[in-house]
Amino acid sequence: MFGWMGKILLIDLSNLKISQFSSQPYAEQFLGGRGIAAKIYWENVRPETPAFDPENRLIFMTGPLVGTGAQGATQLSVVGKSPMTLPEGYCYGSFGGYAGAELKKAGFDGIVVEGRAPKPVYLWVHNGEAEIRDASALWGENGYRSGEMLRQAYGDKIQYITIGVSGENLVRTANALASFNCTVCAGFGAVMGSKNLKAIAIAGSAEIPVADPQRLQELVRQTIKLNKGLMKAFIPPRFLDTRHGHLLEVTGKNHCYKCGLECIRGIYSYNHQLSGSGKCQSMEYYLPWLHGREDEPLETIFYAPIMVNDYCLDSQELQNMIDWLWACYQSGDLTEEETGLPLSRMGTMEFLKKLFHDIVYRQGFGDVLADGMVRIGDRVSAKARALFPYTVAPIGMKDQASPRTYIVNGLLSYMEPRLHQNLMHEHIVAVGGWMHNRMEPGSTPVTTEVLRNLARTFWGSEAAADVTSYEGKALAAKTVQNRTCLKESLGLCDFASPTLYSYNTPDHLGDPELEAKLFNAVTGIDGKELARYGERIFNLQRLILLREGRRVPEADYPSDRNFTEPYPGMPHVGNRPMLVPGPGDTAINVIGNVLNREKYTGLLKEYYRLRGWDEETGRPLPETLAALKLDDLIS
Repeated sequence: MFGWMGKILLIDLSNLKISQFSSQPYAEQFLGGRGIAAKIYWENVRPETPAFDPENRLIFMTGPLVGTGAQGATQLSVVGKSPMTLPEGYCYGSFGGYAGAELKKAGFDGIVVEGRAPKPVYLWVHNGEAEIRDASALWGENGYRSGEMLRQAYGDKIQYITIGVSGENLVRTANALASFNCTVCAGFGAVMGSKNLKAIAIAGSAEIPVADPQRLQELVRQTIKLNKGLMKAFIPPRFLDTRHGHLLEVTGKNHCYKCGLECIRGIYSYNHQLSGSGKCQSMEYYLPWLHGREDEPLETIFYAPIMVNDYCLDSQELQNMIDWLWACYQSGDLTEEETGLPLSRMGTMEFLKKLFHDIVYRQGFGDVLADGMVRIGDRVSAKARALFPYTVAPIGMKDQASPRTYIVNGLLSYMEPRLHQNLMHEHIVAVGGWMHNRMEPGSTPVTTEVLRNLARTFWGSEAAADVTSYEGKALAAKTVQNRTCLKESLGLCDFASPTLYSYNTPDHLGDPELEAKLFNAVTGIDGKELARYGERIFNLQRLILLREGRRVPEADYPSDRNFTEPYPGMPHVGNRPMLVPGPGDTAINVIGNVLNREKYTGLLKEYYRLRGWDEETGRPLPETLAALKLDDLIS
């Protein structure tokens, strides 16, 4: 097999046994990454199994492109039953960085963890071998110190995945942390803790087999050329929206394994005083000036994202939580006496340290917060609950790109077990390029003509470029969903695939066949049918969600507020117009928009028909599953 290593580790922690099984039967239908992991989940995790039960599986899986040098092929998918979803259910996430490539160099495509160890352990994976080792010295340490101790034991070149004290104490929102400041959310850090699995240390030196190395190198150069100039600088939007973008400057790149692409991961200078790596939302979840503290030392802003990684907590959950605590404090619906938190000091490092400590160690009100915002329920007053930010979701932040602004996002967001930004980035990136060009002609290559050509090429119709209409959105959603499942099964990063537009092509479009070409160069297999894999994997996920009790079609609709409340615009921006592409060459201000329920129902039924699902229930039809070779999954 070219691209795959051919073996998956099975770790039985209850019996402290290690075995292996072949990747090939799974790869033939589900490629790797999220696809193979979903199939293994389907086979092994019963609907009634709780997230913290030993019978839950935690599945780490690479894709065939990972570690080969294909640009952006760095993703290590993680799948299991999540303690954050409500109710607990199937979920997924991924690490970038170096861990996935190192796992393949160690000789394995993935790791499946089952059971619960009788005491804390970690896994040592190296050059075709694996060992379960005592983690008592690591237990009680947070993420960075755990990684440091593993490198002291095995050398600076190893890669690792670890949890902090939050995972040990089963904080539902606990992340796992990988080397190179990479995290996975969905509460998978807590799932590791429930299994007494503190860490995985990985080292390998094997060559990953590639069918056509010369062709792969040609495609690497093509990918870099397509990408060049797309992400010249990226200041997180909350900094810009609150007029504090001047505090940050992008000073360098921070590449994942063998990747030369420009992306949001960078080196940042903080007011020319402090410097470090950073990435998007984790840099802006705690901004002192939002709490009236313009004079807070710069160190608080700089260390907040470092601390959230070290404590292995979810920064999106924390942003919702901090915004809510601030609103409750201002209204008097939560007090310092009730919470044990210095709410009057919000915006300071003192407050952040106390909040982290109480959540991670489940002390006082921190024990309530440790179960996540969606589970607070009747543990606080109705008045306090009424102040929840509209963005609160089991995982992620709801309606950041509202369906009232991009109609297609209703289908993209609400079909998933979590809010998955990767699905929405295609439209955000393309329309964002159009917006910038509209405000400053020539600043991007995305004219209205380019946007319409892009929509036809990547989303199936020019109608999809008019983001305010219902036309073309069902096909666009299906196409984006299939492509997202595909790229996350190949192991491709969201910022590498797809490259929708480019400064460096005559028509300013990316290459819609690039993933198929890369797949062929790495595996030797014709990539023409790759889209079918994506459709198969998405339908497998649909079956998992239905088996676990998803109510359809009700759950496929956006939240009611999208149909009843006019879109207010982004928080902290004020009443500035928000312009999106409309019909022809028009720009439409979407402030005040609501969804039309009758039209949306028609859109949903059109989407079901395109999927080959029952038009009334949203359940895959038997003939659809048979065509996708999934009919054996239905009894």
